[in-house]
Amino acid sequence: MGTAKHRAYSFEMSKPTIRQVDLEDGNGLIWEVECQGIIRRHSQDWQARWLYNYLTRLYNCDKTNPQ
Repeated sequence: MGTAKHRAYSFEMSKPTIRQVDLEDGNGLIWEVECQGIIRRHSQDWQARWLYNYLTRLYNCDKTNPQ
């Protein structure tokens, strides 16, 4: 049996990123998860990590992406 040579999704996906940034008003930190130019902001780390892990699993489904 061979491996599939197709994408798990119909577009080229960029590798997701996660980072903590300062709030503009200086009252703490917030998490940003970015993928395909879409940025999601979360105040709770578990929400940001869940989204990042989900997007990373989707990204890794595609064997054509460099690991």
